[in-house]
Amino acid sequence: MKSYNTIFTVAFFLILAQVVVAQKFIQLELPGDPIASKYFEGSSIAYKLKDYPDEYFHKVIKQINIENELLVFDDGFIEVADITHIRRFRPWAKALGYSLSTFGAVWITYGGLAHVFADDDGFGNEGTRFGWDTAIIGGTAILTGWIMRKWLYKKDYKLGKYASLRMLDITMPTSEEIYGPKG
Repeated sequence: MKSYNTIFTVAFFLILAQVVVAQKFIQLELPGDPIASKYFEGSSIAYKLKDYPDEYFHKVIKQINIENELLVFDDGFIEVADITHIRRFRPWAKALGYSLSTFGAVWITYGGLAHVFADDDGFGNEGTRFGWDTAIIGGTAILTGWIMRKWLYKKDYKLGKYASLRMLDITMPTSEEIYGPKG
């Protein structure tokens, strides 16, 4: 059992050493937001270019070339200076929007079924009836879910005066890079 723990510990640190090496990234800095959004090699980015002002591109970053200020993708590369807009996504808003829409549809469906199958219980109670309150609750939930999915799911940032995109390389230099070759 002790040998398994040793093997797992050594494997963990070897994997950690490989992950820590990749420290090139670009970050989106926004005013008033102390936490910058970082895009690493292998992460996806949605952006607009100067040459195509009406179209967003959504691609996976394969390599970040700090020296030439390039982002390399499977099908080519772009200069960071050509990016005019960045789009960030909020997955929680999309998920919550779908949940609210589902709740509203189920609310209206169950209200309609209860109205169809409701019976008079003999005591003057008419059972459950579909009314304006049922329609308003279900309709409001559906509308709120749709608004969240369409308008709150994504946010576009125009680069320039307030938002900026910066390329950073924080890899640790080797001893030969610091002190020169051994000799």
